[in-house]
Amino acid sequence: MADNIKEKETEKNNTPKWDEHPRRKNKRSEGSVSYYDLPQDIPAPDDEENRSDMNLDDSEEDITGSDTRTSDDSQAEPEKKRSSLIWILYTLWCLILAAGMFYTLDYAKKSLTLYEAARPERLMESLVSSVSADGLSDHASLSKSMDGKTTISYNIAVNNTVSCNYFENPYTYVAQLNDILDRTPLTYEKTGQDFSSGALTYALFAGELHFGDIKLLPGNSYTRMKLLTMTDWEPESISIFKKPADYSIQIEIPDNFTATVNGMPVPDEYTISEEECSDLEFCKKYVQTPGKKTILIPGFQDEATVDITDSNGEKVECTVEIISENKAEDSNTDSMSDSYGNTDYPGWYASRINQINYRCGFPSPEIPEDLKETILDMTENYSLFFTRDLPGSTASIDPIRYIFPEDSEYLKLAETYRRQDMEIIVAHSNTHFENVTIDDYTVYNSECFSCHVAFDKIMTMYGKEVVDDTDSVYYFVMIDGEWKIADIR
Repeated sequence: MADNIKEKETEKNNTPKWDEHPRRKNKRSEGSVSYYDLPQDIPAPDDEENRSDMNLDDSEEDITGSDTRTSDDSQAEPEKKRSSLIWILYTLWCLILAAGMFYTLDYAKKSLTLYEAARPERLMESLVSSVSADGLSDHASLSKSMDGKTTISYNIAVNNTVSCNYFENPYTYVAQLNDILDRTPLTYEKTGQDFSSGALTYALFAGELHFGDIKLLPGNSYTRMKLLTMTDWEPESISIFKKPADYSIQIEIPDNFTATVNGMPVPDEYTISEEECSDLEFCKKYVQTPGKKTILIPGFQDEATVDITDSNGEKVECTVEIISENKAEDSNTDSMSDSYGNTDYPGWYASRINQINYRCGFPSPEIPEDLKETILDMTENYSLFFTRDLPGSTASIDPIRYIFPEDSEYLKLAETYRRQDMEIIVAHSNTHFENVTIDDYTVYNSECFSCHVAFDKIMTMYGKEVVDDTDSVYYFVMIDGEWKIADIR
């Protein structure tokens, strides 16, 4: 029995293995079936000898089977390890690829964020936000963030380069701008670039008013992703200015009046002409009389407040003439405004008019009653003198001497008349005055005034009424505390 078992083992060992069978080798070479794809302990279905070996009794199978399974397991183990390694390598490759894609996308996102933050418009938006909230002063605040986290703040100077005349204050101009910015938006517009230095200039607008410029200077530049070039822009300063348009104010007033513009007295250097008042030619012999002067002030941008006061410090009314030739067809400036409804922005007034003329004469207040009686007494007695109706007039001029100064030409004329012509006056009666009028009371100063006096002196001659009318302007001067008639026109 033992010999039979040894012979069968010898035959089995000499029998070609299943995968070394010629037909199996052909199939492997053809790639239709892999050896490693089939269980190693199952014999090929067409291998008769192997099938006969499978029919051995249980004792033989127990003896030989253990050796066969051990050989097959040792061959399958390297193949399983190789398959696991491939999957590990594939997983690692996928993870590395995903990490690379995530890093690339994150880098691209950060680059775009930095590029957007580096744009000069971001600084301008910060300036607009700051000025809109805090208004304009001697400085302005703005900020930027290059990485979306770290913020760089700037506190830049506001240079007020406004050229004003003596009566306009550049700080008032800034206050006007702030008032307009409360009602209208602050906007900006790129207006230029210096290609030698790379500096950018932006214009600042309050409504439609271009009131200033800001310059941004380029700092360090760097490139990301070989496409995005970023520059570190830094603000230099803000310059505020006014439009070049201006207008003039001309004031024609008596030289004893005081003119103030925007609350400031007008210095003598702005007086361009002076002339005497011809109507006061005789009055100036006895008192100091005022003349007239013309003041011309150029270079106004905004509407000015002009006040005129007389010698007593009282305000007087003036006539105003607006000349708007070649600037605005409508001289009524109240009807014009910009698209935001502003009619008071700096420079707006000057853009529409050329000159404003103020003309003030001497004041004409209400005449006091006691002064009116004095005027009537003096003018009526003077008229009665010439018709011999004033007692003592035929003997001398003493009855009217109180009316005129001692050396008055009118006293001399009255004396000549008394001597030569008074006798020809026809006898008459019932002399009286009607239609008495006193008006045009004009005060030149505390020592001189004039008024218009008109009346009808009615006399009865030969049974008929004769009317002698008087219609003249009388000029009075104060001498030794008493009013005297210095001139009659």
